[in-house]
Amino acid sequence: MDAIERGILELLARQHVITKAELFGRFGQNGVGSALERLREQGLIEKVESLGTSFVITKAGIRKVQKME
Repeated sequence: MDAIERGILELLARQHVITKAELFGRFGQNGVGSALERLREQGLIEKVESLGTSFVITKAGIRKVQKME
């Protein structure tokens, strides 16, 4: 897991939901899209498209963060 993926997971563990725009503002545009895709493929986050594009952490993602601590 790279630094961007870890940062996204840790942020979502605290906030539970975040918009794509907030992620780009926090981490920049380089690598965020691919990091989000890798986290989704692993089942650690899910994409929600109700009021724009947001991401939420899954139970598996929360467990992963707890193991990293």
